[in-house]
Amino acid sequence: MPRPRKPDIAKHRVQADFSLEDFERLEQACAIFGLGKSDLLRRLVRASIDVGPALSVENGTELAATTRELRACGRNIAQIVKGINLGYAPQLADDKELFVAIHRALSEITALVHEMTGAYSARVRRAAGLKPLPGTEAS
Repeated sequence: MPRPRKPDIAKHRVQADFSLEDFERLEQACAIFGLGKSDLLRRLVRASIDVGPALSVENGTELAATTRELRACGRNIAQIVKGINLGYAPQLADDKELFVAIHRALSEITALVHEMTGAYSARVRRAAGLKPLPGTEAS
């Protein structure tokens, strides 16, 4: 007859359904991190509470604002290209401010996406007690 578990050490079981592609990713992550599926999922849950989700509401709002700014720059570029195709050759020096704004917006998006992905990944690995991946910064 099995011993009854003490309430403070009782385990709770969770069942998750994965698509074939997601399950392959789970197995790949287990191989990379050298962990079993249950241990990997437990560590991810613990790390997510400490670090926060990669695309939190706050990050999503920041990304949406930057995306709107980039779309506005894209519309301006489309108008310039349309003018060139119609035979109006704008002076590129006159459009310097536009190109500076586009470069600034692209730099902001690059930094934001890096923060949401690369830097977040490093924080999750650190919070989970895992070594940084080779070739990545420990930010």
